[in-house]
Amino acid sequence: MKKTVLLITLIILLVGLVFSQEVKNGQYGGLGGGDIGAQWLDVKELNTQLKAAGLPELSEVALANGGGGYGVMGRFIIGGEGYGIATKEKSSGNTVHLDIGYGTFNIGYLIFSKQAFRMYVLGGIGGGEISLKISQDPDSTDFEDTLSTFNENTLYTEFPIFKVGINADYILSFSDDEAAGGLAIGLAAGYTYAPVGWVSDWKLSDRTIGSVPNFGPTGPYITFRIGGGGLAF
Repeated sequence: MKKTVLLITLIILLVGLVFSQEVKNGQYGGLGGGDIGAQWLDVKELNTQLKAAGLPELSEVALANGGGGYGVMGRFIIGGEGYGIATKEKSSGNTVHLDIGYGTFNIGYLIFSKQAFRMYVLGGIGGGEISLKISQDPDSTDFEDTLSTFNENTLYTEFPIFKVGINADYILSFSDDEAAGGLAIGLAAGYTYAPVGWVSDWKLSDRTIGSVPNFGPTGPYITFRIGGGGLAF
């Protein structure tokens, strides 16, 4: 899944660079870059079962990183993003690792723009994959014993995702020209909704697993972006 997210991100960045060259008539351009921030997760039901089993509980806030890009045509925006989210907790020799990757196709609308600064609302729809890995440290440091005592299970499923947010970008240009290009910074905040519990088909190896609690990347997010592009005003 990480390779898929990386590929999506690279394609999006390329699209952003292509759009950034189109600065003919009206307001056109594009921006792309890499993101880092925080994603709040819905893990309440999962933590209840982890605690009952004597396993470490996961944090409700996880690191999110990835990237995206968009093109501007008048006041309309079209683009996409790809993200990876990971959180891990370890206690008493047990490790719980949640790994999430997803990509979205986005459409937005400029609500304010002045020279190199712009603010816009953005909505996205896409899909991803989530995996939950639970492992136990081996009791021995001997290689042969490790082969027989090490225990690890990984459950995984795919899911749809929807997101809505408000973004702000600024190209680091300090002139009053009718166009700007170069390094850009941005900030985004919003909410993601992933109905994993409605559509989940959890697998462990080739076996379908039932009675899995509902959890996933549903919650607020905030990210910081650094990248580049060009816009004509």
